[in-house]
Amino acid sequence: MDTRVSNAPRRRRPVRWLVTIALTLTLAATGLVQGTDRAEALTASDFKAGTIISDSEFYDSSAMTEKQIRDFLNARIGNCLTDQCLNVRTDRVASRARIVSDSTGNVRCEAFQGGTALSAATVIFRVQRACGISAKVILVTLQKEQALVTKNNPSKAALDRAMGYACPDTAPCAVNSLGFGNQIYQGTLQLKTYKASRFGIQPGSRAIQWHPNAACGSRTVNITNYATAALYNYTPYRPNQAALNNLRGTGDACSSYGNRNFWVFYNDWFGSPIVDTPAPLPPNITPAATATRTAGVNRFDTAVQISRANYAPRTSTVYVANGLNFPDALSAAPAAATNNSPLLLTRRDGIDPATRAEIQRLRPSLIVISGGVDAVSEAVAADLATISPVRRDSGGNRYSTSLEVARGAFAAKGATVAYLATGRGYADALSAGAAAGSVDAPVILVDGSASTLTDEAIALLGDLGVDEVRIAGGVAVVSTDILRNTKGINGGTAVTRIAGVNRFETGEKLNAAAFANARMGTIYAASGTAYSDALAGAALAGKNNNPLYLVPKNCMRIPLAQKMIAARTTSMVILGGTSVVTGEVAKYTNCR
Repeated sequence: MDTRVSNAPRRRRPVRWLVTIALTLTLAATGLVQGTDRAEALTASDFKAGTIISDSEFYDSSAMTEKQIRDFLNARIGNCLTDQCLNVRTDRVASRARIVSDSTGNVRCEAFQGGTALSAATVIFRVQRACGISAKVILVTLQKEQALVTKNNPSKAALDRAMGYACPDTAPCAVNSLGFGNQIYQGTLQLKTYKASRFGIQPGSRAIQWHPNAACGSRTVNITNYATAALYNYTPYRPNQAALNNLRGTGDACSSYGNRNFWVFYNDWFGSPIVDTPAPLPPNITPAATATRTAGVNRFDTAVQISRANYAPRTSTVYVANGLNFPDALSAAPAAATNNSPLLLTRRDGIDPATRAEIQRLRPSLIVISGGVDAVSEAVAADLATISPVRRDSGGNRYSTSLEVARGAFAAKGATVAYLATGRGYADALSAGAAAGSVDAPVILVDGSASTLTDEAIALLGDLGVDEVRIAGGVAVVSTDILRNTKGINGGTAVTRIAGVNRFETGEKLNAAAFANARMGTIYAASGTAYSDALAGAALAGKNNNPLYLVPKNCMRIPLAQKMIAARTTSMVILGGTSVVTGEVAKYTNCR
């Protein structure tokens, strides 16, 4: 069944710059449903029509480095079946080494330097810097328009229309807009134009249609910022309730999907596009805990610094997992915790020198690689084997790998408790990792949309002697069918669902269920949107019987501050640098 909705743009009015709108591919058609970084169980109530994305997230000229963009594309596309995927193709991009301004002198884009063989990552990075539009926004737009960020066999037609720019509903695309490089530059320039030139829809109360069919009606939206106004200029429709009720599918005849899909993709990949606005905590809920930070120069070095500060030489086991593609590391964190072992991160094809040096310092009796050769190559395994014996825990996919990691860590000692978490997103499994590690329990990844556990998962729960299962996350991420199915195994397993309205509240509830107030002398805090630091942190927190909380970038949620006061928390250790968890968290600045 073709679940696509027309993504051909139409003209809003005769202006020099054609306006691209996107009644776009639904998520089922784009392939994103498999293997996303989905951060939380999004619901219809989370979508705010007047504030789809914050200005600070949208107009960010340094949101991603060129390498981060390249790694991001590699992680999502994988092995390209042609030479046209965004992680392998190159383009000749015409030089636009000039500043583009409007008639009043407002700069829309600074000088952009073209070239004869530029990678997609290079083009996106240079356009981000030139136009001051976040690379995250560009990547999400590429996905919602043509699914290019996850497609391993894109067509030339899709690449020619990459951003959907200047491709009206009622006519062919403008010839001079075709081509990947043109689309990235001109489409992003257009997004900036809406603000610089005060074009079309601007912040304020605006009537926004539900659908191109005027008979579907419209609704007044209080647009709160320029970024959201830009999205409505680019895609001048808002999703109706039917589209929001089925966030990863289709709605009804009056449903539009462009702005809904933009919002869902952004949440899946980068966390919430809405930046929490900090405000000082009232004096009566200011924690007295001392805040310290453990951080390195990058994610790999942060894991090294966590290990170096907390693990002595001759550690029995060291766990190693891919630090750029996280699923195999999610189950490794509680496995490492139960063995009092650190979790270190690696690239697929090479170990960072600092990581290798740390393993040499630890002199473990065993190195456990979590994941198959697609996650950690044989070359890396061979390199590690020159330090200590190596065991690889892996299966055919993230779910079977999770089972093998759990079996390798818990088979000998057994486990009376197990956590189940979706394998399609990371936050809930990360929050569960420290809680699970503290009670010597595995975290097992499941396909949350399935109607039953796999036979292999059921067998493992039986082999380990599990009589209590805790499901991390709501029904949108782990189905009610799985909950019912789990109750029926092992002669009647006790099953509890632990879930909040978002990733942060779910983590708070998981910790509340696992840790008594008396065990909160120290807490660990890591980014709720950039997950790598929480991986090594979960192993450490679980080992120390301390909770790990995922936190917003620049503020602390009041419920966590209140919990710290009630528990008389004396120390908060922030994991990661200020680019992912700012000093505002260390000051206990609360989120409004």
